[in-house]
Amino acid sequence: MKKLLAAFSVGLVAYGAFADARFSEEKHYITPIEIDLASPLQVPFTCPYSAWRVWGFRFDLIYGRSQTVRGFDVGLAGLLYGEMYGIQATAFNWVESDVYGIELGLVSNYVRGDAGGVQFSIFANQDKGVFGGAQAALCNVDGGFYGAQLGLLNWNSGISYGWQVGFANINDNEFHGVTTGIVNLSSRAHGLMVGLVNEVDRYGDGVMIGLFNGAREFSGLQIGLFNVIQTGPLPIMTLVNANF
Repeated sequence: MKKLLAAFSVGLVAYGAFADARFSEEKHYITPIEIDLASPLQVPFTCPYSAWRVWGFRFDLIYGRSQTVRGFDVGLAGLLYGEMYGIQATAFNWVESDVYGIELGLVSNYVRGDAGGVQFSIFANQDKGVFGGAQAALCNVDGGFYGAQLGLLNWNSGISYGWQVGFANINDNEFHGVTTGIVNLSSRAHGLMVGLVNEVDRYGDGVMIGLFNGAREFSGLQIGLFNVIQTGPLPIMTLVNANF
């Protein structure tokens, strides 16, 4: 076993020397494989340790830091200063740029740029930019959203399109599509809202179905125990209210 480990170590060092000889015009090194114990303890090694562009496979035994990954990124915790294209499966995923592919974060996924594809986490998905695709976690927080969201809390600050399913769906900007939950709150909503409480802060059009439906301005149909359209012909109505 000791001989096998020694041979493996020599192989990794030799591979690191070979990979170190390859670099891009942006002065970022390229490697097909990177193994991180706890950055900067990694193979291949260079300084700065964040200069590697992995085109293939990265394994984060404890914690890894790299420039980009195009391929597979697996392990415990990983940080990328650039973009991620492919499949990322760690407990904690942190990407400072864009992500396109599949992110599976046991605890959380954090993307500072835009993201597209599939994003799943037990606890939280957070995208500072725009997310497009399918997203599921206890808490989903996006700058903007296109696709399907599933979570206890879905919170979007930008213009969003698609289908939301959650305990609470909050859209600070404008939402187009179907939102279903216990509480649905939107600044502007266009489409179908189904929940116990549906409220549009500014303007909405479509259909609202719930125990309480409220809107400042609304064009469409409200069905519920208590319905409010502040600028409608009948501002408060039980069971059914409409403004066209």
